[in-house]
Amino acid sequence: MKIGTRSNGDMMLGERETQVLHTIIGQYISTGEPVGSRTVAKYSGLSLSAATIRNIMLDLEEMGMLRQPHHSAGRIPTPKGFRYYVDHMLASPHLQASTRRRIEGGFTPPAVEMHDLIRQASRVLSRVSGHPAIVRAPRPVISLIRHIQFINIGADQILTVLVSTDGVVQNRFIKTDEPFTQDQLDKFSRYLNDLLKNLSLVEARQRVLAQMEAEKVLFDFMVSQSLTLIYKALQAVEDEELYVEGASQILDYPEFADIDKIRALLRAFEEKQQLIKLLDESLACAGVKIFISPETPFPEVEWSLVTSNFQRDQEPIGALGVIGPMRMNYGRVIPLVEFTANLMSGILNKWSRLPR
Repeated sequence: MKIGTRSNGDMMLGERETQVLHTIIGQYISTGEPVGSRTVAKYSGLSLSAATIRNIMLDLEEMGMLRQPHHSAGRIPTPKGFRYYVDHMLASPHLQASTRRRIEGGFTPPAVEMHDLIRQASRVLSRVSGHPAIVRAPRPVISLIRHIQFINIGADQILTVLVSTDGVVQNRFIKTDEPFTQDQLDKFSRYLNDLLKNLSLVEARQRVLAQMEAEKVLFDFMVSQSLTLIYKALQAVEDEELYVEGASQILDYPEFADIDKIRALLRAFEEKQQLIKLLDESLACAGVKIFISPETPFPEVEWSLVTSNFQRDQEPIGALGVIGPMRMNYGRVIPLVEFTANLMSGILNKWSRLPR
């Protein structure tokens, strides 16, 4: 197994410091409580006095590996300590045969369409890991925009038709706050075709955002409404790129008991874009990639994301991952993520070999 990580620099701990940190992290993962010197002495296997262990813990604290949440409490690992743990201490995890069979069972009956396969992967990964699972679907097949058309289908619903330069058509239904006539929608379409023709979906969204921020838009009703509608349509396309399963499981974590932290996590699941960016990083990374308390999308919460990409014809096309508290059991989660991603790659490669 290959793990892609963010480097902590070239600093390496000595043998005693390594064993003390390893013991504290192991105990903290198990209990969620600060770890004191007596506990370290009991479980570390080191023949050292409590005073010596306290001095080592103090050294680790000065290095930024540990912190003391309360004056009279023991220590808990910091994001830097966990990073060192997964980079240098974690042995190659092993997945039991029974767990493999359980994951494989989650892909039956066999999916025949991409969205069904992704739902199976997110569902089984969440159930087996006990954490929220997210899957980054392959980007939409629209390459470059050739034509945009708005169609009034009544009430507050508008059908947006996106046609690519290679003939692929995608339809998206969007809701509006006010009714528009078909004549108005045709004018919107003509304006947007001039603005967005031959752009990718990402470039189109960037162009729309730039135009929406331009001061002149505020004085032109037709331009403003056109941009608002196409922004909703492009957002609808992007919303289909991330599947989230088991978000309610964050309520089981003592670390996230604070209502503000729960709101931050749920908001990230809803807005999705920051999570998509993190999963996109794993597309360029071989093996498993681990994010430990990244600054985005919710810096006020200490959390981790374990990800891996899945491939078709040896080309990464999507990614999946598990979100949990920073003290998640990495030795258990990493092989779950890796095995599920490899299983998806195998299914996709079988699809590629089927006659068209």
